[in-house]
Amino acid sequence: MPIISQIGKRSLKVRLLYASIYIALSIGAVTMIYPLMLMLSGSVKSEADSWSIKPYPEFWFDDLILFQKYTEAKYNVFAQDVQQAWCKPVMSWRTIEKPAPVSPELISDFRSWRASVPAEQRIVGQMAPLSGKILLAENLRSYRSYMAKKYGNDLAAYNQASNQLCTSWSNVKPPTEIIGRYRNRNISEEFLREGIRWRATISPEDLNVESGRGHYALGYLYGLYTSSIDAYNKTHGTNYKSYGEISFPDRVPAKAGLERQDWTNFVRNEIKLSNIRLDASLAPAFRKFLKGRHESIVTFNKENSTALASMEAIPFPDTIDDAPYLRQDFENFIKSPEVCPIESVYIYSPEEMFRDFLMKSHGKIPEDYTGLGAVVAATEWSDCFENRKEICWELTMRNYLQVLDYLAMHGNGLLNTFIYCSLAVLCALVVNPLAAYALSRFRLPGTYKILLFCMATMAFPGEVTMIPGFLLLKRFPMWPILIGLGVTIILFLILEKWLLKWKENWRAMFSLIAGLVSGAIIFPALAPDYTTTSLLNNFAALVLPGMANGFSIFLLKGFFDSMPKELYEAAEIDGAGEWTKFWMLTMNLSKPILAVIALGTFTNSYSAFMMALIIIPDQKMWTIMVWIFQLQSQVPQPVVYASLVIAAIPTFIIFVLCQNVIMRGIVVPTEK
Repeated sequence: MPIISQIGKRSLKVRLLYASIYIALSIGAVTMIYPLMLMLSGSVKSEADSWSIKPYPEFWFDDLILFQKYTEAKYNVFAQDVQQAWCKPVMSWRTIEKPAPVSPELISDFRSWRASVPAEQRIVGQMAPLSGKILLAENLRSYRSYMAKKYGNDLAAYNQASNQLCTSWSNVKPPTEIIGRYRNRNISEEFLREGIRWRATISPEDLNVESGRGHYALGYLYGLYTSSIDAYNKTHGTNYKSYGEISFPDRVPAKAGLERQDWTNFVRNEIKLSNIRLDASLAPAFRKFLKGRHESIVTFNKENSTALASMEAIPFPDTIDDAPYLRQDFENFIKSPEVCPIESVYIYSPEEMFRDFLMKSHGKIPEDYTGLGAVVAATEWSDCFENRKEICWELTMRNYLQVLDYLAMHGNGLLNTFIYCSLAVLCALVVNPLAAYALSRFRLPGTYKILLFCMATMAFPGEVTMIPGFLLLKRFPMWPILIGLGVTIILFLILEKWLLKWKENWRAMFSLIAGLVSGAIIFPALAPDYTTTSLLNNFAALVLPGMANGFSIFLLKGFFDSMPKELYEAAEIDGAGEWTKFWMLTMNLSKPILAVIALGTFTNSYSAFMMALIIIPDQKMWTIMVWIFQLQSQVPQPVVYASLVIAAIPTFIIFVLCQNVIMRGIVVPTEK
């Protein structure tokens, strides 16, 4: 019978009451949904938009924020590379504005030139930060996939080829080929060629440009004369508005002064060696320099892993890319003013390469060409919005793909979690109903004391029992328990058959005492080496501590007590035994409450990571939650949010699938 009748519902006061209840429920729902939306929004963020606190991803609707995130990803979360490529100061990702427009013809020319860059000279974007926490960008996923396929998913073979010490494929990233101005000699020629073959597969839109002018103005001078352009103008007698306006000629300035000194010091000590070219007139001086540095061709071959016949056979490198093994000698030669006049050195960076491309394509430099940096920025703006759908999808999914990739790389975690949760639910649905059924049906004298003990277990948090549980599982008396249990059962069956005159309580007590003596005293004395067994690093260690739950037993007993006794009496008349009454009658009628127990057990076992981490030192037995806990210490905060969202999906799916049964478990006992 409803609390409020149909006639009562017509009252204005009742309707206002209903309205206030629904408003309160709606407000409560919002207070739950809003934090969830914030977490979902945070799971697709990065450093570029982490400042925004909104329940939706702003880059879906804001073009500028989308471009900022695209630039951040393309330049591997390194703002200094952006400002050197664009020849424009970039203090943070939030300061990036829409680039100044350039003609469509220049954008088309740049794209053609960018696509023609040889694979060995390509600089790949959309990779990962140079240092710090790993962000799994699109081309880093491509690199791992390529190398895994190349080496047959054999991480040891990859480590040997690349001379790295990666512990899993989730740690793999391209080795640094150039350290400072030197080539990394720890990388073999074969692996370098494999890296070149991979770079050849990268889309031109994902390639970055290293501008010599940007490096000079916004790298070298910016650090030399502080961030204020006024300090540079004061010392050089110029009137630039920003460092981005400073030019970088391909030859040393003829006029003596600070500009010539800055250019000379930068070229001799800072610029990438691949951007330097030497006049052919320096060949005799270079060979003479080599003879002064190396005693003989034997020592030269030994130091550089070459097999040249004589010192005269050493090639004169117009560019260091012609003979990479000469990198150190090449740099030392450039640094020596006595043998290498600065007038014989010139720059051939991407800026000069693109100018030559324009000259070959059009016979002249377009009048609206203001520098490579402006063209690069405008082209990347165009690339971003011509591929808006794909870029939005990548920026939305990359954090989730990183978590899924990490879990897939540790596939044992998925299998271990499935087995552990299945065993935990199965044991909970067998042990707890059996205990509750015994307390409900047989009305034992100490029933209420047992229930009080069961409820008392809820007074202590799980953390209190972690260390005792670990020590017990490490030295678990498995064989004494099995021996004692076996003796008790066998002796009880014998006494039940041969000593019918004894009361059943006496037979049970005598059997129990004999089992305790056998398991606790006799067996340890006869076989002390088998008294304890370690259960660590197996599923028994995970399942046993939570097999019986005091609250579940209490809940089930209350549900069983509510069942009519007439059902059991009718079953007894039909000849049903105790097991039949338990399994066919009690369990069938208890599906709603069993669903509640199953969901609670699944949630507890699925979300447990601290106990699993303590009692399972072996990584091969770790569950998903332990791996996610490990992942969270290696990745940025947005990836942590993504991992939490993914971790919540299985529980959400089970709740949705079992919703009707669970609701019955909540409503039915109340109605009864």
